Amino acid sequence: MSVTPPFDPPYKFRVTAPEGEHWMEMLADGSQIETAAPAAMPLDMPSNAKQASAKPNGSGAGKTVKAVAVLKVPFAEKDAAKALGARWDAAKKKWYVPQGVDPAPFSKWSVED
Repeated sequence: MSVTPPFDPPYKFRVTAPEGEHWMEMLADGSQIETAAPAAMPLDMPSNAKQASAKPNGSGAGKTVKAVAVLKVPFAEKDAAKALGARWDAAKKKWYVPQGVDPAPFSKWSVED
């Protein structure tokens, strides 16, 4: 039985383990990374909410993410760009600003078309 993620990535989810509680982020490419807790939690979200611990079952294949801007981020600055909300498109091998994220903080990496 496969578990379908609660919604399309990227999103954050809480993992409770014997070692303690921590947060993971599901990225658009299906990979997961450890991350900080979201800035605000919905008040109606129970602490035992369904966790997306299963790998994506491929149902997201073929979906396109609308990019607000394409970026040219040097490898040494990738963590800074990612912290601001930039995402990596593994298929195109490019950084981008996803829809819903303000592109202003990324001006030093913006690609002129």
